[in-house]
Amino acid sequence: MLNVEGYVAIGRCDIDRSARVCMGAVIGKPFRPLIDVAELETDCKTTIGPRTYVGYYSVVGAGSSLGEGVIIDDYCVIEEDVVVGPRSLVIYRAQICNEARVGSGCVIGGFVAERVVIGDGVRLFGKVVHSQRDPTRGWDAPDSTEESAILEEEAFVGFDALVAGKVVIGSRAYVCAGAIVTRDVPRMHVAYSVNRIVPVADWKGPLSRSPFFDKGVGQ
Repeated sequence: MLNVEGYVAIGRCDIDRSARVCMGAVIGKPFRPLIDVAELETDCKTTIGPRTYVGYYSVVGAGSSLGEGVIIDDYCVIEEDVVVGPRSLVIYRAQICNEARVGSGCVIGGFVAERVVIGDGVRLFGKVVHSQRDPTRGWDAPDSTEESAILEEEAFVGFDALVAGKVVIGSRAYVCAGAIVTRDVPRMHVAYSVNRIVPVADWKGPLSRSPFFDKGVGQ
């Protein structure tokens, strides 16, 4: 149904009266048809919380929930059954895939694969993807599901960084721009290049003096 404000609401949608949904946005979009698998059917309610903003031509999938004060900038995609916590910001045409969980106060400006769990206060501008160790498996087949990454509270992932597979990015860990990470990054560590990981105390550059790490010292 196209309402008078120029956005599309599909299925059961609970849009708070204080929320702002811009022209061209789609709320409650069902998931795409599946390859060689019966199409998914869902009657889940899509929830847009108080004082939430959904920008021009953005998509919020069926069954997803946006908490209070969430901002979804223009042309971003939130797929089905995603939870975005209060006061989080989704920008730079980011895409958050099915069943991902995003905490409160996050800034998401990259790609988040299915079922990734993101803690409070995380800033993510790279890509978090599955490892795809067996690319012969059916894309939509039930047995093709891979375990996803976990980003703990206040972790940072820089622009063009790639986090792949079932890894944990610890609290206050810093993944540098352009890094490739396929193994765990402990709390208060810096990841750079290809799986080069060092404690922040051993980092020789100015990043070691960043206020980002102050909060984690001694905890």
